[in-house]
Amino acid sequence: MLALGAGTWAVYAYIASAPARALNHFVQGNSLLGPGDFQRAAAQFTKAIEIDPNFAEAYRARGDAWQAAGKSEAALADFEKAIAIDSAEWMAYLSRGMLWNARGESQRAVADFTQSIHLHPTAKAYYRRGLAYQTLDDLRRALVDYNSAIERDPQAPYIYLARAKAKRDLSDLAGAQKDQQTAEDLEK
Repeated sequence: MLALGAGTWAVYAYIASAPARALNHFVQGNSLLGPGDFQRAAAQFTKAIEIDPNFAEAYRARGDAWQAAGKSEAALADFEKAIAIDSAEWMAYLSRGMLWNARGESQRAVADFTQSIHLHPTAKAYYRRGLAYQTLDDLRRALVDYNSAIERDPQAPYIYLARAKAKRDLSDLAGAQKDQQTAEDLEK
């Protein structure tokens, strides 16, 4: 049996700690997103990625930071890298869909929201896809998605407001008024 020196063990220990160190930077980055410190958050996510280049969630989170900081090209690159690493990274599809929608590329947004829903159906993904459908003037599909979003989160007033607008545009004034009232009640 070979005896390894203290320096060799230190190297092994450092390498073995990589996942924990990457996760630590990821957590620090997330804690900076909420207060809106997007540059410092992106720097923490970058450190996580440098430690673990296959950390798909860190790419997605850094993309969210870049998007919030107004750097949509950098955000898009990170969302695409996250998806390339892990095609099941549903939040990357959701984030990229929001970027597409912000750019006025609603068809691309619908495709990404649909993939996000396929992987992990959330109220937010249905709501966002409903907004994209509404932009495309596909109000019936928007309503279906708003209904699905409300099933998952019946306490979200913004979903009722979006559905009220779609109903109003479809001349369902009574339904629109009811949704408007529900949203106002929830906001109290």
